[in-house]
Amino acid sequence: MTKAWFRRPERYLVAAASGLALMSLAAGSPTAASAADAPAARTHGISDARAAFTGSDLLLSVAGINAADAWAVGDYFVSSTSRQLPLIEHWTRGKWRLVPSPAVGSAGGYLQSVIDLSAKNAWAVGGANGKPLIEHWNGRAWRVVAGAALGAKGTSAVLSGIAASSARSVWAVGSVSTAHGLVPLIEHWNGSRWRTVTSPDPGGLAANDYLTGVAASTSGVWAVGASAPGNIYHTLVLGLVRGKWRQLRSPDPSGLGNWLGSVSAVGTRVLAAGFGGYDNPVAAEPLVAHRFGQAFKLDPTPNPGGTGAQDELYGVAATSSGGWAVGRGKAQTLTLHEVNGRWHYVASPSWPSPATSILEGVTVAGDATWAVGQYNVDVSTTTGLISVSYSLILRWAGTKWIKVPSPNR
Repeated sequence: MTKAWFRRPERYLVAAASGLALMSLAAGSPTAASAADAPAARTHGISDARAAFTGSDLLLSVAGINAADAWAVGDYFVSSTSRQLPLIEHWTRGKWRLVPSPAVGSAGGYLQSVIDLSAKNAWAVGGANGKPLIEHWNGRAWRVVAGAALGAKGTSAVLSGIAASSARSVWAVGSVSTAHGLVPLIEHWNGSRWRTVTSPDPGGLAANDYLTGVAASTSGVWAVGASAPGNIYHTLVLGLVRGKWRQLRSPDPSGLGNWLGSVSAVGTRVLAAGFGGYDNPVAAEPLVAHRFGQAFKLDPTPNPGGTGAQDELYGVAATSSGGWAVGRGKAQTLTLHEVNGRWHYVASPSWPSPATSILEGVTVAGDATWAVGQYNVDVSTTTGLISVSYSLILRWAGTKWIKVPSPNR
């Protein structure tokens, strides 16, 4: 398993494997309330956030309702306080702008996924103080909303993906860390409160099973992740079938472990993306699967870096006739585009060695296609060279990807 700190899987898997608490932060324990009625929370002011970017920052997810309105979320690390804090950026009036996040306590935290339902309705999820962090945008401010009670004390959890069938039916997925390992976590918002929903756990107590992404459309709801019985990772796909979550057949093309990190749905078209070779980074190759009835089938995809390039996909966005998948290859950004049923490699801005670049999320919002992530460079300090990450935002200009300024850098 690749040990890159900015990768979503390792963000909590490494911590769980070593017996450490999940890397998350506290928003307290607010009582269950509707998003609109949630009490106002203290916020990290925009000026404070800008001043804090003397450490590292990254974006993990992006979502939009049209070309004029989109959200991107992630986290930033403040070197002076060694704190990790949620990062929220808003595309509005033709530029990306920082938006305050609710205060999350002294331990720090992060956001991993965002959805944009309307100008007055957006959700973001991540981790906070060993518990899921759920935030809601009501058109004026982001506020913390209480998640479902998880039961057993001493367990830690994180939410990694969020999607909505409607404003009154929102799904969030992730994992719970128990004494035996990771188990899937599914929560549902019914318009007034979040509740846990029973999830299949195919690997059982002897395996780390976790969910990384969820997608919803008029045709259904699907969640993806990984299951590791016998310490060999397999793709995991769940579907909501007649009101219950059930495991669906999914491809495992590599004998060296397989992982799915994202899923996207438009009508009946559902795409999932990740990579094979999870247990051996040298063997990593892109993995894209599409829904075919009650199963997911493997799509032929280019492997532009070839053997040893570690080509991996982390984000996917389906359209009515194609889609986009993003990640990294040869330690640089990687984008694939599906046109007329075939996946093609598309060049994207990167930073030459020794710098590295990665794309974590992608969305198609009306006429706009966005991809977000980070790039890492070595920075000279009084104590020597350190590796610093900067948030990265790309926009598809019709024939090529272009870099768009991120307000934190």
